Amino acid sequence: MTSFNFYKADKAYGELYFQFPKVFLYSEKYKALSNDSKIAYMVFKDRLQYSIRNNWIDPENNVYFVYTNNELGNLLNCSEHKVIKIKKELEDKKLLLQVKQGFNPKLKRSEPNRLYLADLLVEAHEGYSYENISKTLENQGTAKKAVRQNEQQTQQNQGTEKNAVRQN
Repeated sequence: MTSFNFYKADKAYGELYFQFPKVFLYSEKYKALSNDSKIAYMVFKDRLQYSIRNNWIDPENNVYFVYTNNELGNLLNCSEHKVIKIKKELEDKKLLLQVKQGFNPKLKRSEPNRLYLADLLVEAHEGYSYENISKTLENQGTAKKAVRQNEQQTQQNQGTEKNAVRQN
């Protein structure tokens, strides 16, 4: 018996996943974001659901959330310095806004920042559409198949030439 951990039929649909926005891969605006920042964005977006359930909505009807540097560092398995760098990168792309809450005299400690996540912007001129993505993916698949067919033909020809040399 193998030690491979197979998916079982009763488990395959019971897992939770983060959603990865395709715009992170196809839009020139977000393509250069580090993978860590893209993952952090997805984690933050997931946290918005929790915020809505807890009515963490400011007077302007904007949803905010709290995610400490320590929490994010533990989740992403990185240092606080790296977390600060990730948040800064998201701020630079106007995807994250941090609002300092300052010192709470009742609790005698600083409150964590309120974080606001921006919705991803997609410009019409960027050519981001499912049609363009589909065409790109189709072309990539076709190119790979063509290369494989050419490799097969080359390998077949090489074998034939070797056999012909041996027969001579």
